[in-house]
Amino acid sequence: MAIAILLVAGLLTAEPLAAEPVTPAAAETAAPKRLVVLAPNLVELIFSLGGGAQIIATTDHADYPAAARSIPRVGNYAAIQLEKVVALQPDLVLVWDTGTPAADIKKMQQLGLKVLHFQTSKLEDIANQLQQLGDLVQQPAKAQQLSAAFLQQLNVLKSQYQTQAPVRVFYELWDNPLSTISRDAWPQQHLNVCGATNIFEKASAAYPQVGLEQVIAANPALIIQPISENEPRTLVSWQRWPELQATKYKQIIQPDSDLLHRATLRTLDGVATLCREIAKSRQFYAQVPAASGR
Repeated sequence: MAIAILLVAGLLTAEPLAAEPVTPAAAETAAPKRLVVLAPNLVELIFSLGGGAQIIATTDHADYPAAARSIPRVGNYAAIQLEKVVALQPDLVLVWDTGTPAADIKKMQQLGLKVLHFQTSKLEDIANQLQQLGDLVQQPAKAQQLSAAFLQQLNVLKSQYQTQAPVRVFYELWDNPLSTISRDAWPQQHLNVCGATNIFEKASAAYPQVGLEQVIAANPALIIQPISENEPRTLVSWQRWPELQATKYKQIIQPDSDLLHRATLRTLDGVATLCREIAKSRQFYAQVPAASGR
């Protein structure tokens, strides 16, 4: 074992032979069986296709379904334990381009590991990734079925909520430092479906830090505080600012961040709940002429 560790350490410090990124077609042809999956959402999607047994390692926070919690961990969004990945000798490593450290992705490719890249910018991408993963774990028919059902559910939500009267919202991503989302952030997709107007949609950064005075000046009609049972966090106590419209009318909601922030089949369950809560706020303001929710 000691010799093996030394060999791996030598690989990591040497100037290795680089490997080209793997294309989906090449991955399908190779029919890999041993997968290192470095993103919780990809783990969940593979399990939904019945391919969970092919995952030999993953990262922290890959906690759904329950069976995923027993898979060995080889790092997290901050750093990947490259020695462990190399020692496992996977057929393929699946990475999340904005969730797996870029330096570690590059190093894995340099080490000769076959790396398949994923990224999600819109909700429809989840359906595309399902089909890609379906080919990978040799479940194309199931992937097609799940993809079609996902897109149908998404279209139903869009037709039901997207063109409704807009509700001005503040999306509290984090409390300290106070952070939110803009048009380039993943959760903005959900607000678009639900017919909500993000008060910081035009911010230059995807996940900007903002000041309390900016939120107060924008005076949102609804405040959204996503929370997770698995990772409790502190929240801004908006009751300290009773002049805020959302505070005055008790329009503060706390949807499930595990559903909203992880790009999987369950995402639309979270979006559906979010849309219903925004619709309640929309209805409230429609019944209170003195308060404008738009």
